[in-house]
Amino acid sequence: MKTLLNIVCLLFTLSAQAQDSLRLNGFGQWLTGHSEQTRQIIPARGRQALVKQKGRIIAHVKFDVNGYGELSFPIDPTTPWEAEARKVDLSKSAFIRIRYKSTSPVILQLRQKGVHGGVHPKVSLPIHKKWKTRTIYFKEFNGGKKPLDLSNVAKFNFAFLSNAEQESFTEMWIKECEIDGYFIENSKER
Repeated sequence: MKTLLNIVCLLFTLSAQAQDSLRLNGFGQWLTGHSEQTRQIIPARGRQALVKQKGRIIAHVKFDVNGYGELSFPIDPTTPWEAEARKVDLSKSAFIRIRYKSTSPVILQLRQKGVHGGVHPKVSLPIHKKWKTRTIYFKEFNGGKKPLDLSNVAKFNFAFLSNAEQESFTEMWIKECEIDGYFIENSKER
């Protein structure tokens, strides 16, 4: 019995390590969150949205939204797992480029360090049923309580506020994410 327990623990540890080693353009923590009323469908367990599909690493989420669902990643990839995202200075950067597809509109927020809840600078990403590359300049982010301070940012947050039309869910896939002038060592996909 003890041997079986040790094997199960070893398999769980190896599985967790394999999941933790996934990176999408250098970013390893693509974490989900949602309101109490929203049901997370993908990932089926846990909060890590990175998966390997057809030999490629992507972020993939699916929610039955009743309130909100979200997918976020800390800009600083050395942020400890599920800890408060560390401060990053993107004042020399001009844009973020993502390649995605989505079944419903998505709100992309650029969050300041230590700012929770409330209103954040944001842009809207339209529905794209096929893969679309979009370059979003930081000057396009608006609507925050304070003007965006690129010297004090911490994470990007994709907010899902409704289900797709004629569906009981919303779904998004991201297969590329690049921040202008922000180099991450070892950012090659594994």
